[in-house]
Amino acid sequence: MNRSLCIAITSLALSACAQLPAVVTPPAPSGFERTLYYARRSVDAGNYWAADKLLDEFVRTHPDTRESREIAFWKAAYMLDPANDRGSLGGGIAALDAYLAADSTGWYRHEATVLRRTAVVAQAVSRPATTDPAATAPTGGTDTVVVVSRTRDEEIAALKDQLAKSNAELAKVKEELERIKKRLANPSN
Repeated sequence: MNRSLCIAITSLALSACAQLPAVVTPPAPSGFERTLYYARRSVDAGNYWAADKLLDEFVRTHPDTRESREIAFWKAAYMLDPANDRGSLGGGIAALDAYLAADSTGWYRHEATVLRRTAVVAQAVSRPATTDPAATAPTGGTDTVVVVSRTRDEEIAALKDQLAKSNAELAKVKEELERIKKRLANPSN
C-alpha cells in the first residue's frame, strides 16, 4: 500500500507539472486592418467616397506610420477601379507613381507596378484615335513628308481594324484588372 501511495503521489505531481495547451485567442485586428476591411466593404457597396474618407481618416490619425504610407496604394487602386465614377486613369496612374516613388520597400510595390502598367495600357486604349482624313508618312532620308490620301473605304477599314485591336487589348486589360482586384481583395493568398 505504501508503494502504491508513492506511485499515485508521484503520478499526480508529474501530471500537475504537465502544461495544458493554452487557449489561444486570435489577436484583434489592427486599426489598419479594420480600416482596409471597412474601406473594402464601402467599395463593394459602390461607395468610393466613404472608402476614401475612411482611408484619409486613418492617415490623419496615424501620421508617419508604415501603415499610413501604405494607404496611398489603396487610394490609387480604388481610383483606378472602372466602377468608381470619382476616379480616373490619369489620377490613378499619378497616385501609383507617387506611391512607388515614396518608398522602395512598400508592401504593395509589386502590385502597384503591375496595376500601373495595366492602367497605362487601358488609358492608351481608351483614348480616342486622332486620325486625320489624310495620313502623313515620312519618305525616308529627308525631312520631307508626303501626304497620302486614303479613300473613305480604306479609312473605314483601317478604323475597323484599329477598333478590333483596341477591343482585344481592352478585354485583356479588363481581365488583368479583375485578376488584380481579386488579388487585392484577398491579400493573404
